[in-house]
Order: sequence, then C-alpha cells, then structure tokens
Amino acid sequence: MGSSASKRVSGYSLWVDIVIQTPSGSHRPEWDDLWDAYLTFYESKISPENSDVLWGRIQDPQSGIRCHIAVQQGHLIGLVHFLSHSDTWDSRPICYLQDLYVHDSHRGHGVGELLIRSVVDDAERNGWSGVYWLTAEDNDRARGLYDRVAGGPSGFIVYNIQTTISSNMGDSS
Repeated sequence: MGSSASKRVSGYSLWVDIVIQTPSGSHRPEWDDLWDAYLTFYESKISPENSDVLWGRIQDPQSGIRCHIAVQQGHLIGLVHFLSHSDTWDSRPICYLQDLYVHDSHRGHGVGELLIRSVVDDAERNGWSGVYWLTAEDNDRARGLYDRVAGGPSGFIVYNIQTTISSNMGDSS
C-alpha cells in the first residue's frame, strides 16, 4: 500500500501531504511512541514483550493483524491496527478495526478519517463485508468523527469478560 492523500489542514491555506502506508522495520521507534501514547490515552499497560509480539505480527504477512500508518514529512502521525475474521451473519469475512490513534497535534485535521478510509479500502479490495470498531463512551472527539464516517453508532452495547489465564504472547514456548 502506499497511497498518498493530500488533506487540507483546517485553518491553513497550505496543502500538506499525508501518506498512508504499511509500516516497515524502520518505523518501529516512532510506532512505539504512538502505540505507547495510545495505551496511555486509554490508561492501559501491556508488557514490552506483548508490544514486540504485536510488532512482529504487523510485520508478518502471514499474520492476520494489519497496520496502516499516516506519515507526514517523514514522521508517523497516526496508526490503525485491524484484522479480518469469519462472520456468522455473512459468508464473507468482516473487519475489526481494533486500534486507531492520531498524535495529539494532528487531531481534527482529517488524519483519523484517512486511516479509517484506508481500512475500508482494504475491506472493499479484499471482499470483506464491512468494518466495525469500538470506542470509549466518553471519547467525544473521536465519536464525532465516527458518527460522521459511519453514520452513528450501531446501537449495540459491548460486554467483556477477561479470562483468568495470563497472557503468553511474549512466551516462545
């Protein structure tokens, strides 16, 4: 992937090129920074080993986890992680957009929408039935974007039960 999108930055008369692409190994340090900021935003912590496993999955074309990054002037300003899976209501796979994060200084300028659209483009290219995601109920700024691009929430409420088995993501055994 490597689509270049020009996006007018609100309040400015200049055009700024934002490239949406899949990350390469050289993007790891800046991806780490964005991933850590995303986890901090959601007041979450995962082990460095789990982040290493996630990065490995992103880099592995055989893995189901995909990533697009938004790059502006050579720097990462946003990321999205997503995966397709079987769907009980459709014969085609469906896509779960699991993580979306845009650097604080670039929010409100269309970067999140470009990242979502890149996932929708992948879904259409791959014949997936749709794209869905979750967000925190109090994430008002993001919900404004999501309402605009998706036409509003689906009406479903999410419930979670964590298992008592600890994560072995970083364990190679």
